[in-house]
Amino acid sequence: MNWLERYDPARSLARPAPLVAAWLSGQPAHSHSHLAPEQVELLDDLAAAGWAVVPAGLPFNDAAGCPPCRPVPLVVAAARSTGQYRAARAGGPFAVAVARHLQPLVDATARTLLVVVGSAGAQLLTGAWAHLQVPPGFDLRVIALGPVGPLPAQARTVVVQGERDLVSRWGYPGRPDVVVPGRHLGYPRRPAVRALVRDVGRRWAADER
Repeated sequence: MNWLERYDPARSLARPAPLVAAWLSGQPAHSHSHLAPEQVELLDDLAAAGWAVVPAGLPFNDAAGCPPCRPVPLVVAAARSTGQYRAARAGGPFAVAVARHLQPLVDATARTLLVVVGSAGAQLLTGAWAHLQVPPGFDLRVIALGPVGPLPAQARTVVVQGERDLVSRWGYPGRPDVVVPGRHLGYPRRPAVRALVRDVGRRWAADER
């Protein structure tokens, strides 16, 4: 799990803004943090609603770049996501490493940080939260898509779960707010999910105006 140590948090892509939004899930490719096209499109919807989006996934760093980006085989991505979930759940060095790269996002946020978490990203965020330097009254909001693991108790959350998502039903300890068609993979590609993220993003941004 020490590949995160190669990246310098000082080179984070987070930029100061009142409303900051980012995508957090497991990092399947250790050589880059480029997001999939459907994840980029989802963040573009939030940008249109007034959020300053971080244009990369964990570690949110300009040194973790390509192109070209080689796709990670599904079996490898699943194994790495599972390993990161377990490491984040255990706490320790991996949770601290994730927190090092989340800290610039917290520091860049003047009012509200919105994290869209997918799958193991729920556990990564929760595991890292205890290691973050968070100012009093910090406003954390989470849209969780098929979360595996708990979400930070301090967060205002909207949890989306596929009706056939057995992984999230097993791994998420609470009840979803919204149930959509589908299994564990592909949340950002589903029109119902995209529409929900747009609606919640606009509503939460309006709350801060």
